[in-house]
Amino acid sequence: MTVIAPRSPAPPSVRSPRQWAIALAQSLVGTALGLLVFLILFGALLVEFSDQPPAGLVGLYLVDALVGAVATLLIGPLRFLRPGRLHTAAHLLLAAAAGHSSWSLPAAALALYRIGVRRRTTLDVAAILLVAGTSMASLSLDARIREEAPEALMLVAMAIVVVLTLIPLLLGHVVGTRHELLASLEERTASAERERETAQRERTAAEREAAALVREREAETARVRAEERAALARDMHDSISHHLAAIAMHAGAMAYREDLSPVALRRTAGTVRDAAQQANRELRTVLSGLRTAEDDAPLATAPTLTGIVERCREEGQEVELSWEGLTAEDLTSRERSTVVALARILAEVTVNAAKHAPGLPLQVTLSRRDEQVRLRARNPLPPEPVSTLSAWIRRPDFGCVLREVGRGFGGRFW
Repeated sequence: MTVIAPRSPAPPSVRSPRQWAIALAQSLVGTALGLLVFLILFGALLVEFSDQPPAGLVGLYLVDALVGAVATLLIGPLRFLRPGRLHTAAHLLLAAAAGHSSWSLPAAALALYRIGVRRRTTLDVAAILLVAGTSMASLSLDARIREEAPEALMLVAMAIVVVLTLIPLLLGHVVGTRHELLASLEERTASAERERETAQRERTAAEREAAALVREREAETARVRAEERAALARDMHDSISHHLAAIAMHAGAMAYREDLSPVALRRTAGTVRDAAQQANRELRTVLSGLRTAEDDAPLATAPTLTGIVERCREEGQEVELSWEGLTAEDLTSRERSTVVALARILAEVTVNAAKHAPGLPLQVTLSRRDEQVRLRARNPLPPEPVSTLSAWIRRPDFGCVLREVGRGFGGRFW
């Protein structure tokens, strides 16, 4: 449980006309109420002694009026005092004046209220003792002048004075506690707002650091890729240049030598062909390694062939793919160029079939003969020729046609 330590409330501003109006109202109302109480008690005294009160009692009432007038006039401006010793002494004196002056009762009640707002136990005890002491002295002096000894009535009067003193003190405590709680809530709200702003700034800084790290990582990745590509290009340069030089030399020889026998010509042409194929393979390897951008689609593989057929089926085109003497694993073991070429041919075949024979089944067969791979496609003739573009645009497989055409022109396959 959090214990809130008492704090002294800040005084109102002396420059505020509204605060001076409140102070003037407190003094005037206190004076009016005090005068009313004084007149009632003084009237009771005159009635008691048939308009012939003792001189001593009249002197006490004159002191009562003087003290009360001063107290009620000062109670308003005293609200501008800062909490401290002067504030404490002034309000304790006004509270003690209640024991001697009935006129000062409103001012004393307001002084006790201000003491209670400060929520200081020592001040509360001091105020009660002062009021009780001055009340006892005033009652004792009144009894002497009357030549009476009302001990029992004095005790009752003392008890009433203590109870009446506690009322403004308790009211001040309640108001002071409320002000303290409100101030504490405001401080907690401000602290929470500061913590939220701090957390927001820290989160923003963390996001910036994370973004900077991502950028650094991307830059590092791009740099490594560039270095790898450059290294790959350097490594392959000499070999590809060698094959191209060999091709140029043998081709030049065939163009220059007219006396070559058919056997020598075939041997030289074979050398040119082998060098060209080897250069093509090495160049394809280099280009495949360089195609590493994130938006690049991978080159076709053996499952790509089945994927093309399945996508055409989803679009409504009836396509059947069969394998004869060949499996997808066999294609995987061959060079990538074989699978890429088959994928491009199959895509073009499906596009042509959808265009020229819409709605008719297409039979595609992949077979192997020695070291050769063959792709054969068959479909029935349409009952009537398709002569307009709208005739096959309305077919359900039009989406497959467009997609495969785009893939064929782009040279990229999933």
